Amino acid sequence: MQQHELKLDLNTGDWCIEPIAIETNILGPVDYGWARYNQNPDCFTFGQGLLAGSPIPGSRRLVFCAYSPQWDGFYISSMGGAAHSFHGLGINYFELQGRCQQPSVLILNYRDDKLKLLLEPIDCAQKWRGYPDPEGGPDLLGFYALQQAVFDRYAQNYDLKKMRIIGVGPAAAVTREGGIASSTLHKGKFTGVVDWCGRGGLGSRLLQSHNIAACIFGGDYKDPLALDTRKMNTYFQLHFGQSASKADLSLTEKYRYHPKFKTGGTFGMNNLQMADKMLTYNYSSIYASNQQRYQLHKLFILEHYLKQFNEETIVPKNFQHCGEPCAVACKKLNGKYKKDFEPYHALGPQLGIFDQRAAELLNDHADAMGFDAIQLGGSIAWIMEIVDAGMIEPRNFGFPPTDDLRFGFTADPAQHHMVDDSMRNAQYAMAVINAILHDPKAAIFRQGIRAAAKHLDEQSSLRPSDRAVFLRHGEHGHMVPNQYWVPGMFSPMPIMGKYYVYYGDEFLAPEQLGKRNVERMVYELFSDNTGICRFHRKWSESITDEILQDHYGLDLDYKAHLYTLARAINRHESAKSRPWCSERNADLLLKFLEYWEQAGLEDPQLQYWLQYARTDKAGAARNYWQVVFDAQQQAFAAGQEQIPDCLTPKQVHEQEQLAKDSCNMGLLAVAE
Repeated sequence: MQQHELKLDLNTGDWCIEPIAIETNILGPVDYGWARYNQNPDCFTFGQGLLAGSPIPGSRRLVFCAYSPQWDGFYISSMGGAAHSFHGLGINYFELQGRCQQPSVLILNYRDDKLKLLLEPIDCAQKWRGYPDPEGGPDLLGFYALQQAVFDRYAQNYDLKKMRIIGVGPAAAVTREGGIASSTLHKGKFTGVVDWCGRGGLGSRLLQSHNIAACIFGGDYKDPLALDTRKMNTYFQLHFGQSASKADLSLTEKYRYHPKFKTGGTFGMNNLQMADKMLTYNYSSIYASNQQRYQLHKLFILEHYLKQFNEETIVPKNFQHCGEPCAVACKKLNGKYKKDFEPYHALGPQLGIFDQRAAELLNDHADAMGFDAIQLGGSIAWIMEIVDAGMIEPRNFGFPPTDDLRFGFTADPAQHHMVDDSMRNAQYAMAVINAILHDPKAAIFRQGIRAAAKHLDEQSSLRPSDRAVFLRHGEHGHMVPNQYWVPGMFSPMPIMGKYYVYYGDEFLAPEQLGKRNVERMVYELFSDNTGICRFHRKWSESITDEILQDHYGLDLDYKAHLYTLARAINRHESAKSRPWCSERNADLLLKFLEYWEQAGLEDPQLQYWLQYARTDKAGAARNYWQVVFDAQQQAFAAGQEQIPDCLTPKQVHEQEQLAKDSCNMGLLAVAE
């Protein structure tokens, strides 16, 4: 095995390619990013996993690591399919240091057995304001405009089947929450499949700290050590009794298409199964009864929002992949609009939007402006609630008047004019986005939900912060949690906003939850450090270590290696963890506990925390958080031996069957 890094000094333009010695213990892009971050916290890295040159499905994510200005700490984010083109550069990893004098495009091209690198300035602000649509439609805006401009200027120098462009939007220039985006190409045209390195604000870091607005890369490097199809199938036949493609399809059914439930993808399956755990109207649905939430789910989701998706996307099979050959084709589209659960939930039901036309309009605008959709949705949902509740005067921040808003959970869904009210709320949210980006009166919201909540509390005795839902990290770091009503998503792990937590929806004592969180972080690193999409985790966590050991002749315990990595990150970042501070966060815990009490769960720990929360809600929330945190630290200190082995292939199949049975039970409950 031979790995190489490309190092670029943006201050001078000097660059070099250097080999990475095996003694460095760098076996993947997170290893690399963490090592370089410890040498220089101001650097920015991205790279591929060791299997990116193989035909293994889902193995070509491009993984980014850097200091996150949003999280206030080291962060990891990844982009689907982009390593399919990055692999053609003949390098494994890339480190940026310094800052260009002007916003620039980074140009990487491997041709004629040589890597070529150029930096050229670009007026990204001018491109964001509008750029001609090659199809003759209205001018492209934001990220889409910048991406097309870079394509028109440089693409003629590339094989379009081996090229990728990544870039940022206006959010990266003025907020901490800008993502990095990239559209796939088909026959020389950009498709509706936009992949994101979204969480953590690394787009803001790339532009504000390094002045890189876009990067175009690709090449024709041939990897002499790449795993071939025959050898790949040998591993899958040995463990699953099937070829790689058949095993992968059977273990990724949720993300592709589930014939029993006639839907698929994260949007389809999650919206089907959420039922009375749907989070709507800035999480305020937790105050409704289970039956009221079931009713809303039935009328607004099953019979409209999900029905539209199934008719427009699932029935005609409008499926695509992320830019690498992968039969799962998890990208679900309606025309140019890509439908994923969390963006279409945070910028959907959380804002009182239950109609696809309204959600498409808003999500497309958020993407064009270059925001992390989940973070943005959490912030706008909070803004809309405190505007609706009269806690702030909207005109003071450049927001539309309250009359333009239709917000708030109602016990009688018939009072909600689904299509019209959804469009009103979408247009209101778009106006808020534009104010945050362009109106000086809304400048405090550019610093994120945590800073804005603190500022508004200082201006008012109404404590708007108590309606905000976010996690705190460091002096100013914050993160809107992933869109699942489970305590794991609110845990004090060193990196949040990803799936480095246990997010099953059953009740666990906080001591158990903390331990399970550490286990999940280790196994999620199987995906991130190997550049494998986590949608394939049901097989990748079982056999990735064996493939790496056998193919590259490595003598290692991969689980122990990743545990050591996770522990090192935790040791560096855990001191920045901060307890929950808003009443809404505390209520999310209390109502989750009450949910399981109403379900008839008899558990001494459940009763203990319920009694505690009912007598001292804020104190119970602080102590629950602390117990989870302490359990995590104990698990990180206990040694990798306490991390259970990954599931065997047989256990994977059994777990899959249990998940299907659970889904059946959930649908039965909805029907009843």
